[in-house]
Amino acid sequence: MAFRWPRTGADDPRAHDPRVRAAASVAALAGVAVLASQLNDGWLTAIDQAVVGAVARRRSAAAIRAAHAVSALAEPTAAMFPLAIAAATAARRGGWQAACQPCVTVITGMAIRRRVSQVVARPRPPAANWLIEPEGFSLPSKHTSLAALTAGACAAALGANRVVCDSTVVAAAAGVGASRICLGVHWPSDVVAGWLFAVGWLDLVRFAARRGRGQDRSQDGLAAAAGRTS
Repeated sequence: MAFRWPRTGADDPRAHDPRVRAAASVAALAGVAVLASQLNDGWLTAIDQAVVGAVARRRSAAAIRAAHAVSALAEPTAAMFPLAIAAATAARRGGWQAACQPCVTVITGMAIRRRVSQVVARPRPPAANWLIEPEGFSLPSKHTSLAALTAGACAAALGANRVVCDSTVVAAAAGVGASRICLGVHWPSDVVAGWLFAVGWLDLVRFAARRGRGQDRSQDGLAAAAGRTS
């Protein structure tokens, strides 16, 4: 028997409307663009610096240990395990195409995130605050994006409803993002941008997949009609 998350009343059918998916994707990705465009303005820089400075002054040894542990969960090697489980489960539900979707979603999303990061080229917080050696530019946060993409792709592959998927994405992004701020390698707006990017990409993939399934059903219907008239 294939695993299915229970449906709830909060799983509004409107959330599955392709137009809603497309609008949500555009809004989230636009949010990333807005954050990137505000990096040279005083208000966003002031908030980022205030938060990073406050965290650096107040982080305890226990908080640092927890941040290292949570951050490690968003490394690419750690993401392989839940993706493999999700792919195996999805294969039982929908065949090889369903099995490939979680991995393809995460891999393509992270490739695009890397390109966006290179274009924005935002510097990291001051190196004096680092408790771990970071890689690449700062926005969008790589670890936050990877955690959110993996959580969302896996939840969708397991058949979770929209509420569960969104909650999982928020929890993953918040936990990992907080750990990266605690370790001193990201500004808060980097984390928000990483979460928004993941939400936008996940919704874009869902929109494309739903349209693809709709076209397949239309073609099957036309083929069946042609068979009946022949």
